[in-house]
Amino acid sequence: MELVGRQIGSYIVERELGAGGTGTVYLCSHTMIERKVAVKVLHDHLAYQPDQVARFFQEAKAAAEIGHPNIVVIIDFGELQVPGGTRSYLMMECLDGCSLDKRLRTASLTLDQISHILGQCCSALAASHGKGIIHRDLKPANVQLCPRSFDPYFVKLLDFGIAKLATPTAGLRKTQVGVVIGTPAYMSPEQCDGRGLLDHRSDIYSLGVMLYEMLTGRLPFEGEVRDVLLGHLTKAPHPPRLHNASIPAPWEALCLHMMEKSRDARFQSVSEIAQALHDLSGHAAAYASFVTARAASGHSGATMELPDARRPDWAAARPTLQAALGVLTPPDGTPLPSSGSFASLRSPTSAHDAQGGERRPSEREAARTSQALPAAQAASGDHQAPEEAAWRAWRRAGVADDPAPSLGDAEGMAACYTLVTEPRHDRFWATLLARPPARWFNVAELCSASDTPAPPGLPPQPLFCAWMDHPWADPELASVIFVSLQDGSNTVALCRRRTLELLP
Repeated sequence: MELVGRQIGSYIVERELGAGGTGTVYLCSHTMIERKVAVKVLHDHLAYQPDQVARFFQEAKAAAEIGHPNIVVIIDFGELQVPGGTRSYLMMECLDGCSLDKRLRTASLTLDQISHILGQCCSALAASHGKGIIHRDLKPANVQLCPRSFDPYFVKLLDFGIAKLATPTAGLRKTQVGVVIGTPAYMSPEQCDGRGLLDHRSDIYSLGVMLYEMLTGRLPFEGEVRDVLLGHLTKAPHPPRLHNASIPAPWEALCLHMMEKSRDARFQSVSEIAQALHDLSGHAAAYASFVTARAASGHSGATMELPDARRPDWAAARPTLQAALGVLTPPDGTPLPSSGSFASLRSPTSAHDAQGGERRPSEREAARTSQALPAAQAASGDHQAPEEAAWRAWRRAGVADDPAPSLGDAEGMAACYTLVTEPRHDRFWATLLARPPARWFNVAELCSASDTPAPPGLPPQPLFCAWMDHPWADPELASVIFVSLQDGSNTVALCRRRTLELLP
């Protein structure tokens, strides 16, 4: 489709500036004044796909809604009549300078320049996240460096075309689970797995990849798309100083903290990154303590852990949940199995005993060995609590593994997360928050009380959950713990308190 010479509103198309995955950008001039604008026109092959058109206009809505000086200004959007039909267009301010991508290909950046660019990106993202908008495609090509007065590196953040809105536009389908959207080289682990469990911390990881590239001149994971995705999902990036020995250690710590695999182990907001930029040495010391404590605990950092609250060393290890199982009790006051029978709550992939490495019995399996329990106790001299003795008897009986799914399965974790993170389950989340914190509640009963259908893949009952205040005392956040009594597996979700007003 040839647009040069055509008129779009009060502007005449002068020349093509470039093309991307969704559209072609043209330089246009006003017919009466000397004003220049850039107009992006949706590609022909996407023009008749309703979802693509809706996502294209979502870019205009997202960028215009934020209204930040470091985000490109949207002037207008609409539809253009061409011989082949209707084409959607997006009109924005015309930016001079060059993209960060092109700048990195020509020369390296100084640390002062990197700090200046990173700080502006954080400012733009803080405004975006404050509006509930996740960019999802942060990369150097979407960062324009524009000379402004005495600032040759004034940042303009571009391309909100695949931004995730907190409240999707009516008729716009959400990204399907299993569909990976973004630029693989810069995507977060949770973005790579395609389950759609994204929040603003995904942008923090992508920003960390950009910092890695600015510091080293290379990407943390390279190769075929499959290799890159697996790298983000499973491999720790090589420390930046292995590629560039001149990088100061505090800068390396900043980058690796942003690129933590676990969302809970990363910076929890871009504002925290901005604060760290003002005290890189202090952040590096705090991050080193966190890494050391994590290594000493044996906890991978993939999830938040429920340690024994009596251990004071955990308080300094990380800003995590501090709770012992005996503290969290169900409404009727009956405690869950003690720490003797659940040796520890480990990462959600672990359904094993912390010491022996053996799986706990399911209810069905325990029932099959209950008749042998008295004889087993007499023969062995066991005098433990009943649940501990039952477990030991089951272990000696050598009962085969139960094939039933558990909370340790990816499907089970995803189903639990949806209950407290997806808007369609807001009534479940509101019902849970309306109940006292630090107490266990049966998930099936909560689903019934909130008129919420149980999500597919939810681990079998008995499944309990409890909510607690966020460990950083953030009034907008809460942590939700899910525990399966079938095998002791568990997971923790970090959620925003957004739905109490939904209750009658």
